[in-house]
Amino acid sequence: MYAAHDSFRRDLDRLLVAAGQGPQAFVAAGKGWANFKHQLWLHHRAEDQELWPRLRRSVTAPADLHLLDLMEAEHASIDPLVEAIDRSAAVEDAALDRLVSLLADQLVAHLAHEEDEALPLVDAALPARDWRAFTWSLARAEGIKGAASFLPWVLDGDQTDAQRHLAAALPAPARLIYRTVLLPRYRRRRLWGDPTG
Repeated sequence: MYAAHDSFRRDLDRLLVAAGQGPQAFVAAGKGWANFKHQLWLHHRAEDQELWPRLRRSVTAPADLHLLDLMEAEHASIDPLVEAIDRSAAVEDAALDRLVSLLADQLVAHLAHEEDEALPLVDAALPARDWRAFTWSLARAEGIKGAASFLPWVLDGDQTDAQRHLAAALPAPARLIYRTVLLPRYRRRRLWGDPTG
């Protein structure tokens, strides 16, 4: 979870740079934006449909239940911004820079809120069997193709501690596949217009 959050922050920085250079530069980063949206949608869907409902069954304190309501509400407030950015990019509107900045502010605040309060609650209250069920549901929903897309995305660029921890936790065969197949394929996609991403 933390590694994915770090990846969203990294991509937001890229999107802010592109939008700051004008609508045409943002449109040129369209593959990166499309991948960002896809990963964000997957992440929020997994939390809203799998993680938060499992956690709701494990907590009873009104403050904890309210926190889960806030997590879902924060997700819902981000979706219209993504749609507004798509509309603005389609017509290369000058408001694009402001919209991307607003998305960055809201998403970064949400990620911090989740890390400060919701993920510690997951650690404290979610039974291990429910965490395993959650991770298996992700694997089943995304399959091999989803993992092949997620892994090089989440490990892209200068890695944070969370990303290095994730990379180190990969079994040796998965590390080999990542280095020899997934990473080269990801780089060929040139999501951000350069050979590294």
